[in-house]
Amino acid sequence: MIAVEFKATAQEQIRRLIQGQKGEVGVRIYAQPGGGGCCGGGSAVAFGMAFSKPRADDAVVKVDGFSLLVDPSSQKFVDGAVVDYVETLQESGFKITNPTLPEPDEAGLAGGCTSCGSNSANGGGCGCGG
Repeated sequence: MIAVEFKATAQEQIRRLIQGQKGEVGVRIYAQPGGGGCCGGGSAVAFGMAFSKPRADDAVVKVDGFSLLVDPSSQKFVDGAVVDYVETLQESGFKITNPTLPEPDEAGLAGGCTSCGSNSANGGGCGCGG
């Protein structure tokens, strides 16, 4: 079972946004190793988030008011993650971090905000701000 902590502000925002979705749609969190970037919280993994229908091989975790979807290749990176929603003068949007992952080395710092969710094959951007 995958453990992901959703802060109250993130849960509220997701529930508000998912109301406009049609059909059986959940919140997909995916990870791309070696990315760094803003949603990755400075780790060597870039996280992305999007609304998506579940796939046959997804891990599905019920959260209060929605389902979390995680593909098999992302599970080891997403397990232990914390999802928050922030609105400050410097940034606004969802922020995904995983304190259980090792700190990045110099190569992991090369990613930028554009690495977060920019892969349209994975569902598009996550709104991580920056």
